[in-house]
Amino acid sequence: MSNSKKRRAMDFETYNQLMSKFARWMGLLFLIIAAVTFLMPMYWMITGSFKLQTVTMAVPPEFIPTNPTLENWTRLFDGPWPVWRWVVNSIAVSLLTVVLVLAISSLTGYGFGKKKFPGSNTLFFILLSTMFLPSQVMLIPLFLMVRAMHLTDTTLGTYFAMALPMISSPFGVFLIKQFCSTIPDELLDAARIDGASEWRVFTDIVVPLLKPSLAALSIFTFNQAWNFFMWHMIIATDKTQYTIPVGVSYIARTPAFGKAITDIGLSMAGGTFGAFFMIVFFIAFQQYFIRGITFGAVKG
Repeated sequence: MSNSKKRRAMDFETYNQLMSKFARWMGLLFLIIAAVTFLMPMYWMITGSFKLQTVTMAVPPEFIPTNPTLENWTRLFDGPWPVWRWVVNSIAVSLLTVVLVLAISSLTGYGFGKKKFPGSNTLFFILLSTMFLPSQVMLIPLFLMVRAMHLTDTTLGTYFAMALPMISSPFGVFLIKQFCSTIPDELLDAARIDGASEWRVFTDIVVPLLKPSLAALSIFTFNQAWNFFMWHMIIATDKTQYTIPVGVSYIARTPAFGKAITDIGLSMAGGTFGAFFMIVFFIAFQQYFIRGITFGAVKG
């Protein structure tokens, strides 16, 4: 090869390396911009909880509090509202929803993934099609059913009524069904040959293999149940039955402490307090969430 051809080859290789580095840096820059964009509302809410009303409404806005204060947090917990009861309600409803969704979705997904019966594919696609229905369509029928069953007469019944719309999760069934499809049939057949019942095959073999997907589904469900504002507001008939999102909305539209306008700083303190538990739950299950999402993405 002549020197000119070698030089052109080296220049071409150098050009590819430079373009590769440029693409990586541009991708990193895009991710940073996207992260800042998505985190900005959270940052504004957190910093707003340490600002007074006059500062939160100031123009131009104050991005970094120059005189941070805990007054909003003090008034949040000293105000005429049962904040800690709202926390208990939110945790109880969310955990109950997670348990019911995991139980129903795992059984249903296993049935669709490993059991073949006439019309299984058609029934599965009909189930998935319900994901396109907006949740508002089911509010009135569900409310009438809850009222007919008198579920809101007791605290436990109210918790179950708040969890009711989510316990049949088409997304959860789809997720578990896809994971069950990756489990070798030979593994399950070997357990049956050894005398294991169908229930034991499911609990001792299938469920342990589904842990990553169950963890991912738990986070999705917990987040959705925690923020299911509209249904919780409809079901709750008393302040003591509110969840955190409904309670924060109540604070926002019910000025207290002799103020005639809504206190933005107080509302942001309530929103930050409610988001704290969701963040802790995600951090606790983060490794399982990532494993559940990426499981099966790479073969070999």
